[in-house]
Amino acid sequence: MPVLLAIALHAEARPVIERFRLKQDASFELPVFRRDDVWLTVTGTCSMKSAIATTCLLTRVERDEDTVLFNLGIAGHTQQAEEGPVSVGDRFLANKITERSTGRSFFPDLLARTPLAESVVTTVERPLDRADAGTVEPGLADMEAAGFYQAAATFLPPHRIGCVKVVSDHLETRRIDKNRVGELIAGALDEFEATVAAYRSIDDRGKDVLTGADLRLVQDIRDRLRLTASRHRMLSDLARSYKLHTGSDLPDLTRFTHVSVHTRQEGDVHFERLWGILSVE
Repeated sequence: MPVLLAIALHAEARPVIERFRLKQDASFELPVFRRDDVWLTVTGTCSMKSAIATTCLLTRVERDEDTVLFNLGIAGHTQQAEEGPVSVGDRFLANKITERSTGRSFFPDLLARTPLAESVVTTVERPLDRADAGTVEPGLADMEAAGFYQAAATFLPPHRIGCVKVVSDHLETRRIDKNRVGELIAGALDEFEATVAAYRSIDDRGKDVLTGADLRLVQDIRDRLRLTASRHRMLSDLARSYKLHTGSDLPDLTRFTHVSVHTRQEGDVHFERLWGILSVE
């Protein structure tokens, strides 16, 4: 069961390389480190570089149905320093990734129970400062997650893709020392390992928690909202995650079977509402 890791910076990757005792694999054009079933690529900073390196790794490594893939790295947080519950060093698992340049949002499926809190991540083209805090959804801001996720979702289902971010700052513009970056990642590795283990324990072959009525409801919603195949799969996994985490039946979603959608944008609005109802923190 391969564990694949895509990390932007060498400073972020170094503690992981040391933790898992990885060695560089010179057969790759990009920096790739491996040992046994753990593979790590250093992607470079920016969404496109992350997408390219992630794709390279996924096409070169022999995968199976249990393969999991993670993006791990630092991120800024929109909360003003010391004016809320989020502190530097806090760790989060992304439950929504928004690409600011296009406005598109992606929804990793969180079937596994992990020790991490959840947060929205907005991927931006340049580092933000405090003046930019109001231009993105409250939560985390990074430069790689959207590219990483779009590449990953081409090869893997959303419940086998994870994005873990460590808060490095509150959108202050000062440069963060490489050693400090390494310390932040190193401090997150116990929880990160537990999260990877939780993802690896997901059993796709067990009995489906969605009943026939649930599946018909999801299909009706897909038809009404004109969802793509990937969005349909995300909705199905969101519904499964809701039932697994709450132990309850799905909430009443019949209102979504009576809407009329004429554009993709309208469908996206309704899908975001569904995500808000079914997301369990």
